[in-house]
Amino acid sequence: MTTIATRYGFRECFLIRAAVDSDSTPLVRVLSPEVDPHVITNRFAELHAGLRLLLVLEIDGAIAGTISISTSADEDGVTRRLFPLYVGVEFRRRGFAMKLIREVENRVLSDGHTALGLEVSVDNHIAAGLYEKLGYLPVGTPEKLQWS
Repeated sequence: MTTIATRYGFRECFLIRAAVDSDSTPLVRVLSPEVDPHVITNRFAELHAGLRLLLVLEIDGAIAGTISISTSADEDGVTRRLFPLYVGVEFRRRGFAMKLIREVENRVLSDGHTALGLEVSVDNHIAAGLYEKLGYLPVGTPEKLQWS
């Protein structure tokens, strides 16, 4: 558990840990309505299938968000895949998304991998800005798909 001072003078304790099955319902609750409950169900199914490492963020004992990465490297042997991270609305703009990403980076490096790959929607300027702030570089040409 790590304690940080907030800009409002309060102290918050946070913990990033491996997800357990009992985290599913609190995650659905804190991320609704923005994240469909099926997304969380799928994350746990992929965890059980050994396809993802799923981490949760606890703030002062409450589930506040999640992030996940692939359990194995891409075809290049060094790149792990980072999947979307989610932080509950009431916990945003306090640096926790950055802390989740840094935790994943540390775990990837400690596993001997050297790169993280991720995808961000071209319309998600907040996420793109966060990744750029953390030193991530865009690769390829952004593509916006539209469905009719």
